[in-house]
Amino acid sequence: MTYSLSFDKMLVGFLVFGLFFACGVAKSADEEPKSASDTAPKTTKISGVLESVHAHEISTSTKQLESFEITRIVAHGSTVRKGQNLVWFKTEDIDQKVKNAEIDLRLAKLSLEDEEFSYKQFLATQKLDREAAEQARSYAQQDYDNFIQVDREREILSAEFNLKMSRESLEGVKEELAQLEQMYKEDDLTEESEEIVLKRAKQAVESTQFRLESSEIASNRAVNQSVPRSEAQNKEKLAKAELAYSKAIRDLNSNQLRRDIELNRKRDSFKEQEEKLAELKDERKKVVLVSPIDGVVFHGPLMRGKLGDKPSELKPTAKVTSQQVVVTVVDPSKLQIRVDLDENKLAIVRAGEKCKVTLPAMVGFETTGIVKSVSSVPYAGTKYDCVVTAVKKKDHPAMLPTMTCELEFVEKDAAEKDAVDKKERKDDDSKEKK
Repeated sequence: MTYSLSFDKMLVGFLVFGLFFACGVAKSADEEPKSASDTAPKTTKISGVLESVHAHEISTSTKQLESFEITRIVAHGSTVRKGQNLVWFKTEDIDQKVKNAEIDLRLAKLSLEDEEFSYKQFLATQKLDREAAEQARSYAQQDYDNFIQVDREREILSAEFNLKMSRESLEGVKEELAQLEQMYKEDDLTEESEEIVLKRAKQAVESTQFRLESSEIASNRAVNQSVPRSEAQNKEKLAKAELAYSKAIRDLNSNQLRRDIELNRKRDSFKEQEEKLAELKDERKKVVLVSPIDGVVFHGPLMRGKLGDKPSELKPTAKVTSQQVVVTVVDPSKLQIRVDLDENKLAIVRAGEKCKVTLPAMVGFETTGIVKSVSSVPYAGTKYDCVVTAVKKKDHPAMLPTMTCELEFVEKDAAEKDAVDKKERKDDDSKEKK
């Protein structure tokens, strides 16, 4: 009996202990804090590079001189002052080129002077040829006018007058013959001399008759053939003279225009040579490149704030082209961060967003960055240009362009994103209304 009671008490005790233990365990489970991964906000890290706001790419930028040979160049990463020499080039080949250009210009000047003199001679000859063409046309016109106004009528009158004179001459000799015959009939005896006179008178009549017939033929031909033919010939002569004059004037004008073009081209060529020589002499002054600002020198160009993957090969005896960027001088006092932003990060990285900035080269360095701009279109593939401004701390003066950095953005939840989107749309609407 005693044993049974003791057992019951022990059982009750165990039950009470178990109940309290279970409650304690449950309470412990309810009060246990969540893990850090459940409470910490989600972040996104993006790489960038420090870039100077003021960067100057320096090249010879020459047109006449196509290449240069380096004789001396400041060390990569050197700190320089404004106006300090950065690159020196070899001058012997350049000086020889200037000398050759001067000789070519003198020869071109002599050639141009000869052409100018020849052009003056040409103009004088042209004047004489023009006057000769005008005279030839004037003479043809004068001959035609003379024929129409005087000669044609005169030829007809001459033919008619000759015919008239022939007829009158025939009548005269006939009358003389008739008188002789009448006189000889009255005499019973005719002397031998009188017969001779009578014979000659008959011959004169025959001759005059023949000349009259010739005059009639000549007169008819003059009126019906010679005069019209002469008129046609004079018209043709005048027409040919007009054509010759037109061709002569056209040839003269064409030749003058051609000579004018050739002379102007030679003048332009000479002027171009003068300008090239002046430009060459001016480019000769660029055998030394100087720094436009106080800053740090980098050999070659910077691509989006970064140095090339391969080290620069610029050194003495190396050759560079006229348009090649030899050095880049940057101002390290004012920096920004250049980011190659992937398309899938556009929803996170927006203008005005803040981020944490760290530098792998500086342990413990941390500052705040603000997104200044994000391009609306990619500059290559799916890469967008992004610029972030960062606060430069005074206790870290060693921050320099080309250093890489890490940007850490805190992702917003859905509610925050909606609020930001609404605010941006509201701002856009306000701008459109304005």
